[in-house]
Amino acid sequence: MIFFIVVALTGILAAYLHLVMGQWAKELTGGWGVDSVIDALGPGAPASTMLDAFQALRRGGRAIDIGGMSETLPLNVHWLMDNLIQLIGSNWFSPQEGQEMMDLAEAGLLDLSIFEHHCYPLAQVNEAISGLPNRIGGFSNFVINP
Repeated sequence: MIFFIVVALTGILAAYLHLVMGQWAKELTGGWGVDSVIDALGPGAPASTMLDAFQALRRGGRAIDIGGMSETLPLNVHWLMDNLIQLIGSNWFSPQEGQEMMDLAEAGLLDLSIFEHHCYPLAQVNEAISGLPNRIGGFSNFVINP
């Protein structure tokens, strides 16, 4: 049987039940832990939530990061190595998929109104970058105009 948890949802549930996510997951799996963790935490989420999720993994487990947590994640690389834990990052889509989305948008077939656009001139690129931790999940679009 394959077990996985989504950090954003499970972290909220564990906090509500006053449980440590890693301990909770191990109890649910008879002490083994889960096969994978999917981190979908937003920009303001503390690194401690993801670190807790790492403790939910079984030996050989995988943590997949698709979230936008901006806080630095202090990892114990020796622990990762000893437990054969993999951390896999994702940037949401490949360059080819990005081009396909741009083509759909240009053709008027993709509704982009859900995005909150933040447009900056090139001279304010540093200001734009400093605003990234305050974005609204994946729905903020930072645009630098040359």
